Amino acid sequence: MQTTKFAAIGAASIFAVVALLLAYPAMAATQTATTSTSIIPTPTALTAGQTITFTSTAGVWHVIGASASKASVKSGSATGTLSLTVTGVYAGGYSLSIKSGSIGINGTNYAVATGSAEMGVHQAHLVGQGTLASTTPGSFLFAAGAHANFQGQTFNTLRFDVQVNGEEYGVVLLVTAQVS
Repeated sequence: MQTTKFAAIGAASIFAVVALLLAYPAMAATQTATTSTSIIPTPTALTAGQTITFTSTAGVWHVIGASASKASVKSGSATGTLSLTVTGVYAGGYSLSIKSGSIGINGTNYAVATGSAEMGVHQAHLVGQGTLASTTPGSFLFAAGAHANFQGQTFNTLRFDVQVNGEEYGVVLLVTAQVS
């Protein structure tokens, strides 16, 4: 009798898991941009040629893998801006190119030279890479994510992994986004 109860519970559990797995694609397909965590204020379908500009309101940097001999200052305030142009619109998301930008780390402002990015269809997952146009060239990876919505203003995080001057920095910026 005990074995029969366990078998019935096991079968019901397997049925529930399979039902959830089968229902997930249908739920994901019906999700709208208004219910996702979009990085764009008032999410709408973007078109090629539009520009998304991120401007920092606060930020921090930290030397990654810093040893006492390599860097005397290992963290501090960071600033930055990043403008991306929509270059392609697809059923699964967007392709973007870096139009301009800068990253302020440890008192030095690095201009962004080139780069590209991809963003999901609900404008919630932005990732990319680029190069710096400094006297000592560098490169970076970046990602953006929704952070908060306060009094009608959307705040996002823009995270960078920057390599320049033989150092690697982790940078996190709290940014606002504007589409034009």
